[in-house]
Amino acid sequence: MKKFKLKTVDVWDTILRRKCHPDFIKRSTAYYFYLKYHHLHNNYDVTALFKSRVDCELAIAKLSRDEGFDDEYHIKDVFFQWIKNNISKSVNIEDIVEDLYSWEINKEKSLTYIDPYIIDFLNENSSDETLFLSDFYISSPSIIDIIKNSDVNFPINKGITSADIRLNKRSGKLFDFLRNEHNIQSDEWLHIGDNAWSDVKIPTELGITSKLYCPDSENNLRVERESLWGNDLKLISTLTNDLTKNQKSNDIDESTLTGMKTTPFIVGFCTKILEEALRNNCKKIFFFTREGEFFIKAFEKFISEIESQMNDLKLPEFEILEVSRISTFSPSLSEISIDEMMRVWSLYSTQSISALFKTLDIDITIVHSFIDKYNLKDNEVIQYPWLDARVVSLFSDSEFKAIVWNIISEKKKLIIEYFNQKGITNNSKDSFCFVDVGWRGTIHDNIALLFPNTKFIGVYLGLQKFLNKQPENTAKFSFGPDLNIKEEYSHYLDSVAPIEMITNSPTGSVTGYVREGEKIVAQRNIDLEENKTWYNFTNKFQEGLLSCINHFTKSVLNYGLTSDKLRDYSLNIWGVLLDGSNTSLINAFNNLNHNEVFGVGSFLKKDSVPSTMDIFLSFFNRNKRLTLIDFIKQNQWGASLDSKKDITWLNKKILVVAAKFAHYYKRNFYRR
Repeated sequence: MKKFKLKTVDVWDTILRRKCHPDFIKRSTAYYFYLKYHHLHNNYDVTALFKSRVDCELAIAKLSRDEGFDDEYHIKDVFFQWIKNNISKSVNIEDIVEDLYSWEINKEKSLTYIDPYIIDFLNENSSDETLFLSDFYISSPSIIDIIKNSDVNFPINKGITSADIRLNKRSGKLFDFLRNEHNIQSDEWLHIGDNAWSDVKIPTELGITSKLYCPDSENNLRVERESLWGNDLKLISTLTNDLTKNQKSNDIDESTLTGMKTTPFIVGFCTKILEEALRNNCKKIFFFTREGEFFIKAFEKFISEIESQMNDLKLPEFEILEVSRISTFSPSLSEISIDEMMRVWSLYSTQSISALFKTLDIDITIVHSFIDKYNLKDNEVIQYPWLDARVVSLFSDSEFKAIVWNIISEKKKLIIEYFNQKGITNNSKDSFCFVDVGWRGTIHDNIALLFPNTKFIGVYLGLQKFLNKQPENTAKFSFGPDLNIKEEYSHYLDSVAPIEMITNSPTGSVTGYVREGEKIVAQRNIDLEENKTWYNFTNKFQEGLLSCINHFTKSVLNYGLTSDKLRDYSLNIWGVLLDGSNTSLINAFNNLNHNEVFGVGSFLKKDSVPSTMDIFLSFFNRNKRLTLIDFIKQNQWGASLDSKKDITWLNKKILVVAAKFAHYYKRNFYRR
């Protein structure tokens, strides 16, 4: 077998294999640029940053060609122009260039491996000297660094890239340069590579012996990996399968596995939280109890993974804010009036006086003389209370209003002091970000009314149509459906209780605030019956999900997966959670004791089902009808109703139809 004087070998897809499409690494660098230097640039769109880099590459390549070279460039020159195009502030550009370069090289290292067959292929033909020869935008020492990172003993230790001399294989000029530099004849030279044009046709035309290297197994892997570029759904599905492929043993139950598969949904929400907090220059992110106690655990893992890879990263602080609709509503009232009560009645158009005072967190016995005075009964369910003459008279009574206002004024003092302890004050120059599960952001509204001169940004899983006027100092963003912007996935918001259940915590609902020494602390109401569902199902679900956050966040960084990239797949997960196919989720929900003290005035047991006879009688009996309406309001998840095994087929189907009618009514009339 002939021995050659010189053997040159292509690098990418010959010596080195990537685990992804090469543009994912560029997008990862764009994501790094976006996060690390968010305080310097004004571009909060990672895709736009990625395209801006590509534009710089094309412009510099054209300039090189105009100067008589090939359309080649060094990545550091691209980074220099990229930074200048996106940062107008006075900065040390050279330092940022080196930082971006270091990130990209490290990503290449982490996503690269030595082709498993290349050494055997190289050994088929001996040579006096072997070099790598690559059309690529980094210098040859960095190529060596990447190769040695994968295999410190790899036999090739030097070579040339197109970035070194601005000439490439594609034009043939890089081969001409090397021939002159080494004073070598074409018949003494063997070139190996995977590209039919640059590695075979061009060198062959120059008289150089060439061999195409394209092993089927690795080439097929490359085609599969590169097919994920531009197909976010397929990419994220592949990454999700990687999370769970080793977890299907018998000791992993359905609840835990469901949580693991839901990881992209919650990580997507975390990316949305971070993006909006940065975009709106928020000083701190507050997670509302109770769902926020789960979200902050996920967010903490998400941020810790980012910070472990990005040094000196400046991100907002974050913590729990102990709040609820009950604890924030009455303190946010500006007066005792029918108009102010409409903020509740727009959500709960049917309510008893007892439920109203539980919503206000006021002991009804304090005002019972006034309730009796206007012939109201504690548990009488009143439809459209604002139209009831007795209720109107009650809220026109100056003595009643004075008593209630004194109680609310004390609550207002306590909650304002509690928020001040957390750093939230009126007339603050800083903006704050609120995070909650959804669905209209009424707690957010209450706080905004308490601090009208401070800006509050809210980030939610989903947003229903707003029924109350939105405070001017507030803005709300949704990762999932936002029916205020677009009638999209509205059926996901027909029944939100399952999503609340899987993101719940066992620490109880905040009922108000009390002074303990020099501090204001939140009081909680823990319902042991409600917590049974958390311990039986939700805890396992959340443990499975949280165990995968760090791993999936690595993929977020590797592939530049911002919230818009993760959203469609996350909405698919949401749909699967609601489609009734998950037995453990359905069973847990059907045994849930749901907290509806705000508005309804009580906990509601999901397994308390109106009988077929009760449904029939509801056409004639007002109390039966109101009971049925209350049940449907709280049980609008059709899959849950359809799964019930302890009721008759007819009873089940009637309830499903009633729920569908409720969905239609809510979508068209925007009532709860």
